Amino acid sequence: MNYNYNEDYQYDSCVSQGICSVNPRTSSLQEVLVLYLKLTAYYALKLYENGGSDEKARNIIMNTISVMVSNFEFSEKDFEALANGFKNILPPLIKKYESLANVKDDIPESLKSVLKLDEKADIIRSIKLGEQEFLKKAKEISAESRDLYKILFVLAKSICINVLDLESFGVDAEDGYLSILKLLNSLNADEQNPEKIKTLIEEMAEMDDRLMRTLQKAREERYGKPEVAEVSYTTTPGKAILVVGSNIRELEDVLEAVKGKEIDVYTHDEMMLANTFPQFRQYSNLKGQYGQGIENCLLDFATFPGPIILTRHSLYNVEHLYRGLLYTTDFASSKGVIPIKDKDFSGVIESAEKAKGFKTGRPCETVTIGFNYDEVIAKIKEKAGKFSRVFIIGLGAYTLEQKAYFEKLFSQVPDDVLIVSLSYCIQRDNIICLNACFDSYAVTRLTEALSKELALPVTVFFPKCDRHTISQMVYLTKTENVDLYVGKCTPIMLNPNMITTFQKAFGIKGLTSVKKDLDEILKK
Repeated sequence: MNYNYNEDYQYDSCVSQGICSVNPRTSSLQEVLVLYLKLTAYYALKLYENGGSDEKARNIIMNTISVMVSNFEFSEKDFEALANGFKNILPPLIKKYESLANVKDDIPESLKSVLKLDEKADIIRSIKLGEQEFLKKAKEISAESRDLYKILFVLAKSICINVLDLESFGVDAEDGYLSILKLLNSLNADEQNPEKIKTLIEEMAEMDDRLMRTLQKAREERYGKPEVAEVSYTTTPGKAILVVGSNIRELEDVLEAVKGKEIDVYTHDEMMLANTFPQFRQYSNLKGQYGQGIENCLLDFATFPGPIILTRHSLYNVEHLYRGLLYTTDFASSKGVIPIKDKDFSGVIESAEKAKGFKTGRPCETVTIGFNYDEVIAKIKEKAGKFSRVFIIGLGAYTLEQKAYFEKLFSQVPDDVLIVSLSYCIQRDNIICLNACFDSYAVTRLTEALSKELALPVTVFFPKCDRHTISQMVYLTKTENVDLYVGKCTPIMLNPNMITTFQKAFGIKGLTSVKKDLDEILKK
């Protein structure tokens, strides 16, 4: 996610316009979906343990988690579609498991559930059931355990998205799916112990790291190793399509669909990263980046003169935006957002041709993004003898508050501390600046490499808090000689209670003042 470059997050469109809020009705419906997920996972895992599998169960589990968690416009229509989907696949799934168990002369096991599979989904009854489930959790499960499970679901979403992205590259990620089944089945246990949940979070973070490594490899094999690239923010006269999100495989599909047509394609937010892959340079229709990111989407989307494609897993609350020019390839589509099925972009192309497009265009400066990983490691090793410790600054949230913090940090850090910054930067001999763009995995790669190759303590600062960084922070807590600091988490990902639980459980510190943080780090 990319925060507004000009404002602190408390005042951006996410909070000031309420576009990231989740209403109580939605929360209740999500509680019911968790019941469906738990029940489906129980029988899917039993089936797997007996040598069977069910593709329909797999699809609905993975897509439900990827859509449900932290999706701010999860509608009642979405719920009905998913709930009825579960009702359709559960009876044959249970029957398949029971038949397989009988063949093996085993006694089939069953799981009691309050869900009524023989009735169609009813919103009012479902909301009441969700409220009851919420109150039951509040009564029977400690606040710490509830917070940890919410954190666990953030990691589960990351795993599901990475698994689905890998599948789009033709890479099997069965171990990722099995980890999700085991996670969901753990919710069926009578006792919810915080330490067990914490251990499960750590296991999920390790799985997510393996998936991210595999996804990075799959991208490089298809598109080439990422390189330093000049990306333009200039708009040119002509018809245009905006592609939003992080699924660069789908960007490729869009570019293939508009080949030979006079329609330009612009990337938005995390999709900017595609510009660092050599293979994308063959597409003359790919013009560059547009807008300032998801947190500024109200303005970015409203001013774009053509259709906007929300790729998988990039659905946000867009009720304040104009409808009719928004398309999505996602599993579920919000009201007014047009679904794209089977990679058929004909509707988008027709919409682009009818839209006004850019009449004159607007010249803007280019930005340099990306870096050569091997060259950076070699450069750091060359400099390492002069320093007593290393600071790594992760991808920035670009708020005024954080900008002021890191400017002050850079000015007060002793000369014997090497700073490797992937976002904020000033020119100093002890600072190496890398514009990692939206390469969320770069922090983990650099931290692991430096902690292994340099006999120096490493402190990692995570300026922003999203599904990538939450998973990475948990994973890196197992790395020796590494301390972690995190900036403010918006309510989008972790509410104040959850971030307190998160920091306490995993020994991660929150940013306070530069003086206090430096004193604490340097005294070790």
